[in-house]
Amino acid sequence: MKTKNIVELAIKRHDIDASWFQDQYQKNNDADFNPFQYGRTLVINELSNILSQLPSGAKILDVGSGTGHLCSWLSKQGFDVTGVEPSEEMRGFAKKNFPQLQFINAISSKIPFNENQFDLIISFEVLRYLNREENINTYNEYYRILKPKGKIFVTHVNMFASDFYYFFYYLKKPFYKLKNKVYHYCYFTTPKREENLLKKIGFSQVQSIGIMSASLRIANKLGKWYSKIHLQIINKLFKSQKFLDNPLKSMAGHLVITATK
Repeated sequence: MKTKNIVELAIKRHDIDASWFQDQYQKNNDADFNPFQYGRTLVINELSNILSQLPSGAKILDVGSGTGHLCSWLSKQGFDVTGVEPSEEMRGFAKKNFPQLQFINAISSKIPFNENQFDLIISFEVLRYLNREENINTYNEYYRILKPKGKIFVTHVNMFASDFYYFFYYLKKPFYKLKNKVYHYCYFTTPKREENLLKKIGFSQVQSIGIMSASLRIANKLGKWYSKIHLQIINKLFKSQKFLDNPLKSMAGHLVITATK
């Protein structure tokens, strides 16, 4: 599939799912275990380590800002934040939710800002919808608009995640085609592959981190009781669920990559 078509497919998929994301971000007090919210919380905890190194008023770009909730959270902490979101439906929710913030229409590889503008660029669950070519284009664009010593914080899908999503993705694909439903592209990768790509572009201090045991997603599908017990076991075994070494890093539910210009 051509890169242009993959980008268009990602936007279309998020137009369709915008209401679902809006609902998820408003369920912060949901008593039942939710892998989406739980994983997001763990990733944001890791993001907080980066934020603690930034001065008040630092310029942050949230690429794939969705319904705007992360932008709002960052703004409340005193950062100068701008959201980038190509999905019209997502952007519509964001502007309605947080009219005081700026959300612009652009894709990750073509961002309408001059060079050396931002202290930090965040892409949470964005690059997974793009192919390798567009990921490289995006990394180059991030490098261009980052200030010297600026950082990126991006997430990816582990090819060997312990929820076996790699296999489920391809098993579900023909059923979506039969029903003529929109099925997103998924970029599966490994920590080493992304580290090497970023280093070739010129980034330094490249680090990959595994976040959350992906098996929690399978446990959640087996029912509330099993999910609760499994979560307790995982927390006792791994506590913070932050994995710095393989194989656990490559098996995690979220692959976080950080790097410095």
